[in-house]
Amino acid sequence: MVSKIYVGNISSSTTDKDLFDLFSNSGEVISAKVNFGIDNKTARSAYIVMSNDKDVQKAIDKNDRVLLKGNHIKVIKAHPIDQNNDYFSNGGRSRKFHKK
Repeated sequence: MVSKIYVGNISSSTTDKDLFDLFSNSGEVISAKVNFGIDNKTARSAYIVMSNDKDVQKAIDKNDRVLLKGNHIKVIKAHPIDQNNDYFSNGGRSRKFHKK
């Protein structure tokens, strides 16, 4: 299972590289990805994948409420659904919505 972090309240000027560089101070970052809103311009949140849970906790402790590009970011461990990359491809939540 991956060790994923959710980052909220990011500024629209924040890039994947900005987050990769920031979280690299806490351990090995596997990936950093900014999620944009429906307009593809407004950054909403991001996910950081770290190499292990120890680095995740270190990153949360070190970076929560840090000022990044004018915003105090919110850093928490990603929801269990977001931790499982295969959740939706295995049926996940969608099973509840199938009519018989």
